[in-house]
Amino acid sequence: MAEWLCSGLQIRQARFDSGLRLQKTVWPCRLKFMTTTAAPSLQPPSPSYLTGFLGLRIFLAFASGYFLSYALRAVNAAIAPFLADDLGLSNSALGWFSSAYFLAFGVMQIPVGIWLDRYGARRTEAALLLVAALGSLLVAVGQSLWMLFLGRILIGIGVSACLMASYSYFRRCYRPEQQARLVMCMLVAGTGGALIAAQPALLLAEALGWRHVFSLASFALLVSAGLVFFLTGDYDRQTINQTSASAHSDSFLSLCRHPIMLRAIPPSILIIGGFVALQTLWVGPWLTQALNMTAEQASQVLLYLNATILASYLAMGILSPWLVKRGASLFKQSSIALLWLTLCFTAIPLWQTEASWILWPLIALAVPAMFLLQTQTALEFPSEVAGRVLTTLNLMIFAGTFIVQWGLGVITDVFVVGGFDRTQALTYALLALAATQWSSLLWFWMKTPHGSIRT
Repeated sequence: MAEWLCSGLQIRQARFDSGLRLQKTVWPCRLKFMTTTAAPSLQPPSPSYLTGFLGLRIFLAFASGYFLSYALRAVNAAIAPFLADDLGLSNSALGWFSSAYFLAFGVMQIPVGIWLDRYGARRTEAALLLVAALGSLLVAVGQSLWMLFLGRILIGIGVSACLMASYSYFRRCYRPEQQARLVMCMLVAGTGGALIAAQPALLLAEALGWRHVFSLASFALLVSAGLVFFLTGDYDRQTINQTSASAHSDSFLSLCRHPIMLRAIPPSILIIGGFVALQTLWVGPWLTQALNMTAEQASQVLLYLNATILASYLAMGILSPWLVKRGASLFKQSSIALLWLTLCFTAIPLWQTEASWILWPLIALAVPAMFLLQTQTALEFPSEVAGRVLTTLNLMIFAGTFIVQWGLGVITDVFVVGGFDRTQALTYALLALAATQWSSLLWFWMKTPHGSIRT
């Protein structure tokens, strides 16, 4: 026991030296020292960080799930014309059908956070990926709109843990200085999925039909579930005391009231969620309706967008640790990214020429630093509750994605009914989104807790 306590103190000192600070106002730091009351089988071994081939193998298993998660999230943007024609969907119906993924995804974040802290990332993600495989199969074979809608909901439920499971695992089992790089590498995997969901998915849908896209996705999800279950371990569960972690199940509302979370929630909903909503659906209709592009030309722009995001992730994985060492904290990096995105979102509806498609790849330059907001927030809390912290913030992002994705369709249809053409209606909807994003950015800057961010 003395050896374990000494090792634990060394880990605490290492975390302090890395600039991490536990928030005692939410979770007491005595969690580590309650292990004497736990059953012997639940007592953790000496804490250690994963490295080498084992660390790489675990990363790749989790990356496979997020690759498929993002592909299924983004595929509707490329095949939206086929969906609309085959199912006879209006703008609002298309937005509702696509956003069902995000609605289900968001609802699952609270239970997923509890499961990650209680059962670990391996069991939680592998089980949910099986649900996603069933949902994708249902979309592929369903003949009625409600069956397709149910399948889309099951997909959202099934992939709801793909990113947060890896984040919580990394938070507990990998060195603090590796966190930003690991996050960027996971986002690279996700962007790879988005690339597959652009031009390749469109070509496959044209050749075989859009239903076969979901048939292949169902098989791939089964494979990914097997990789996560058999190639990763329960190392994340060994770093915490399960009895004490379960005992301190702070409520969702208590998390949302924390000053750091209060600062991050509005931009997470409107700026990050707004970006995901546009990337995964409305960029396609905007390019074809406002800029008069063909479906093939729009898919090429999506390919450029996602390729630029991929390159930006790779660059940021190298730059972010370098910037932190030179005084540019994760907070500063996130602030600049949020400002850049808001400027671009404002310019998109105001600049409508043949060359204005370039704004979408320009947006991609700020996307990696924008997502560091989640990492920054998680590092401010104890690792024992990393799952709940990450999924609470992720819930806000996907709630925003659902609201923006569906809301843009509703606002557009309202303007169309009012006598405006589709381009004007979508333009006014995007301007309304930009106005709310500026408000959330001001909130983010004004509500910053002084001296609370050290990473």
